[in-house]
Amino acid sequence: MSLPRDREEDFRIAILNLIQDQVRVVMDGYRLLLDILEQFLKGEQTSVIEEIYQKILKNDEKAKDTTRLVEKEISKVGAILTSRENFVRLTLEVDRIADVTEGAAFRIVNLSRMKTKLGKETCKLFLMLGEAVLTTLNSMRQALLATTLNSSSLGEKIVETEANEKKADDIYRQLDLELLKSNLQIAQLLLCREVAEMIEDVSDHAEKIADILRTLTVVPI
Repeated sequence: MSLPRDREEDFRIAILNLIQDQVRVVMDGYRLLLDILEQFLKGEQTSVIEEIYQKILKNDEKAKDTTRLVEKEISKVGAILTSRENFVRLTLEVDRIADVTEGAAFRIVNLSRMKTKLGKETCKLFLMLGEAVLTTLNSMRQALLATTLNSSSLGEKIVETEANEKKADDIYRQLDLELLKSNLQIAQLLLCREVAEMIEDVSDHAEKIADILRTLTVVPI
């Protein structure tokens, strides 16, 4: 017969595995955001941008379903699970990435409809920011995987996530300054700054997730 501690560990691993699935879906949505961003920056037709946006909306629905599944499992376990609040925080932070992704994509669609054109340096920085945030997400995902496997690399991946978030933040600041120097119309400028801020915000949530993972396990850092 399993000891209560063994049961708790089984529940912990089961929920973390579900959150792995949640992260996978959310990252699929973020990759679609990078696709819509790239197509917009190279001047693709609005119809193409809107088509990708519909895929993001479908992915967002899938992400919500996964979030509800995780929340249901956490609720079923109840008081048996130590640090239950941290698991709830973890799944909510992942869910926020999906919300931010959809919001950024919606703004890009509208920028395309407004026939917004950005300078070469601005486009370059936008793409750099997008890739830097993806790198942060990948580090966070590896940290989560290390948690489920009780891997010794967990501490390393948490620190890596934090370092990558700082790199993304540096690029974001450069991009914001570049946008402020542009000749964009006010509405276009505001939307572009919102898109940049929301993309960078994804890496902030990834860092928060890594920090929650730190509290869920004893990690020597």
